[in-house]
Amino acid sequence: MLSSKAKRAEWFLQVLRDQGVTITATTKVPDLGCRAGKLVQAARENGYDFHGCGLGLRDAHTDADAGLVAAGILRDIDLNPYRLPFDDDTFDVVISDQVFEHVMDYPTTLREAQRVMKPGGAFLHVFPARYMPIEPHVHVPLGTLLRQRWWLRTWALVGIRNEFQATLSAREACEANFRYLTTHTNYLTKRQLRDQFGQYYTDVRFVEGAFLQNRPRGGALARLTKRLPLLPDVYSAVGNRVAFGRRAAVRAPDTA
Repeated sequence: MLSSKAKRAEWFLQVLRDQGVTITATTKVPDLGCRAGKLVQAARENGYDFHGCGLGLRDAHTDADAGLVAAGILRDIDLNPYRLPFDDDTFDVVISDQVFEHVMDYPTTLREAQRVMKPGGAFLHVFPARYMPIEPHVHVPLGTLLRQRWWLRTWALVGIRNEFQATLSAREACEANFRYLTTHTNYLTKRQLRDQFGQYYTDVRFVEGAFLQNRPRGGALARLTKRLPLLPDVYSAVGNRVAFGRRAAVRAPDTA
């Protein structure tokens, strides 16, 4: 039986297959912002050539697999200047899971992701939507949109805390949330996302329908998606964005 992480990796790959991307055991895939690399580890155990990069992978608290770190399968991202720790034109497919809501500099991040992707390669990025009712990191209602201190303090006063804030006062929680939301989250509109991705990639589109239809143990949801064609749009607005696109292939040499 596949682990939850292996199932999620397979879920991503099936969505890519549905977009016409060829996926085999030799398809090279990096997970950008891989946290402790558990999805990478599970996918490799399932026979796929996954790699990962993130922050602090050599730190003990990340619980990253030491063997994968030592082998260079999991690598730390360079921040000054920002650079992904892979050579140009290395990967067939680039994925990320719950990462792009933290991207504050889209041009640099997308340029780097394009650099390490082979010409003609594809990407699939899944991240929280702008209109998600509960901001997923600080748990504040509408925190993706409303970051004013009065709003954050209101919810702190009624007891809203994330798992790291149990001992904080309302004032402290408010300030912590304000700093985090304004410096570590960036929820763009779909139009803004299309504009940003479109500067570096072709065939940019949102594929929430395929994402929902391929959900593990999602047979009922897949059937519901077919009956309710607007369901993917609703999911895209209040659930997750699922962005797909390709790097342009190198133009063939002119032999005329």
